[in-house]
Amino acid sequence: MKRMTQRRRTGRWAAAVMAMALAGTTAVTGAAASTASGFQPAPSFLDAEHPVDLPNPSFEDSATGGLPTDWSLDPLPRAQTASVSSDFAHDGASSVRIENAAGSAIALRSTAVAAVPAANYTLTSWYRSQSGAPAYVYLEFLNATGGRLTEVHVIPAAAAEWTQVSLTATAPTGAVSLDVLLYGSGSTEGISYHDAVALTSDAPPPVEYDPNIGTNKQLFVDNYRVAATDKVSTLVHQATKQGRVLSPDQPWESNNAYLYGSAVYDSAAHRYKMWYQAYNRDLAQYFVCYATSRDGIHWDKPSLGIVEFDGSTANNIVGTMHSPTVILDTNATDPARKYKMFGVQYGSGYWVWFSPDGLHWTPSTLNPVLPDADVANVTYDAISQRYMVTSKHPDPSGRAAFVSFSDDFEHWTDPVLTLRGDERDQALAEANGVLNSQIYGMPVASYEGVYVGFPWIFQYGGAGAPGTAGDGTIDTEIAFSRDARTWTRDDRTVVIPRGVEGSFDSGMIFTAGNLIVRGDRVLMYYGGWDGTHGSATRGAAVGLASWRLDGFVSMSNGGDQVGTVTTKPLVFDGKTLHVNSDFTGRGHQLRVQLLDADGTVIPGFEVDKSIPITGNRTDVRVRWRGNPDLGSFAGSTVQLKFYLDGGDLYAYQFER
Repeated sequence: MKRMTQRRRTGRWAAAVMAMALAGTTAVTGAAASTASGFQPAPSFLDAEHPVDLPNPSFEDSATGGLPTDWSLDPLPRAQTASVSSDFAHDGASSVRIENAAGSAIALRSTAVAAVPAANYTLTSWYRSQSGAPAYVYLEFLNATGGRLTEVHVIPAAAAEWTQVSLTATAPTGAVSLDVLLYGSGSTEGISYHDAVALTSDAPPPVEYDPNIGTNKQLFVDNYRVAATDKVSTLVHQATKQGRVLSPDQPWESNNAYLYGSAVYDSAAHRYKMWYQAYNRDLAQYFVCYATSRDGIHWDKPSLGIVEFDGSTANNIVGTMHSPTVILDTNATDPARKYKMFGVQYGSGYWVWFSPDGLHWTPSTLNPVLPDADVANVTYDAISQRYMVTSKHPDPSGRAAFVSFSDDFEHWTDPVLTLRGDERDQALAEANGVLNSQIYGMPVASYEGVYVGFPWIFQYGGAGAPGTAGDGTIDTEIAFSRDARTWTRDDRTVVIPRGVEGSFDSGMIFTAGNLIVRGDRVLMYYGGWDGTHGSATRGAAVGLASWRLDGFVSMSNGGDQVGTVTTKPLVFDGKTLHVNSDFTGRGHQLRVQLLDADGTVIPGFEVDKSIPITGNRTDVRVRWRGNPDLGSFAGSTVQLKFYLDGGDLYAYQFER
């Protein structure tokens, strides 16, 4: 019976995903096919709508010539008459008057504002007619070069009194901004007044800049705290692969032992602990297996006596869940819930389990806690101090990552789209000769105040062997976020490269659901496959990769000319400044200058008084000649200007 359930589930997922992947973003047929098969695509953004700030939305401000401030007319031959008017107003004292003469179009555009792909936007506007046809109201979505991707518009009917129009649209993949357009066609004529333009969205609001950093470490994973750079580039670093550390060598594992799962370091027990997945091909059955290690390299598979296999419990099996990720909750108030697991029960949904020892698991009475697909990764979010799960669901792009949160591990927010393949992914897929790129899964960890995500990029090439839900390689990239919703993924570097042909990880790489920081290294265990997703006989083992501490991204300078990085205003606590940097080459060095809130160099902290920092060190103090510490500036606003001469700057931190 379990074999039948597994095969039916795999076919259902394949039907849903392949239909949508082949149909694209207008997948009416694909959506219908997935619904008919019983699989319901996951919802998109579900946040409550909030206002989006449009510049000068009620046309109270005007520039020279009467044109509303922050709005612009298209150039000739389109440009006609548009001006701020006090003749009529719905809100405030003025509106914009648009005169559309026959035979020539007029287009008045707002300054563009940021847009989030897949978010829903609702535009409302008030208008009234003086004569003829009123101007149309458009919402336009723009790409990175300012070109229009899509638009939605409404054609208002003539109205002698103030009348409201509205429209709703979803930002397409690749959208980075949007604008509002008031448009008079060349085939119409008329005079109309427009006022009180308003825009709302269910996208996450942008993270507001907060200069207060206290003693928190600051990474260069995005430009959040960077004001300016010169002759410096952002460099994403690949992990160092340390090889295979656990292989399938037991009959219940068939030829695969891999990680969707988790590996943690239990400091109380002085042990690494791993929950990995195995799939027994003869039984068509998933097993969750347990292993321990003293050094993180050599792993033992203890005989646990918990789950029966082939008439014996002499094995390391702890359950039959799929896609299991485990949290060791050292702050758990209930000892029976010290360990928490999130995974899939096919045909039912995403489930959670609890355990006092990580071995004996009890399902929640509230299961299922979310509708399922088949991959999920759970973590404790130290930033928001709640649990977070990123789960895979079908999407018009194929597969995509969704995020949910919980305060108690049992009641979860509705899944919200957080990352899907975009235009750059599609271009890369086409360059590689495959159909598209999909997000197969995305573990997320909170690290030094930011979210680090590891999207698994599925290069979907079409149908594989029966029951495999499509063929293609899977690579691991890296992404960063400050709200767990919108992601910086400018560099599409594969951070854990697949191995050469014939190696255990040549076909696909899935990462663990968490990071482990030990000493000056950040460890990531991963499941490597020797075949692509469409292979029915592929095998897997567990590998280990690592970065230097904070080593995901650096500000890098090649050494030909000195480069600089200037921070935005900062308010810190402490007395000393420390950096994580690598300036090992001959003559390579890092120096630092201290600026006040206006960007003026503070006497005594000029760059020529900065003692050069050389070598490869994860924690080194910045010093200036004649100035012992920075304590007198704590609590005031300053800026830092780093001078890089041939090296990498990973992070900085003020300390007490």
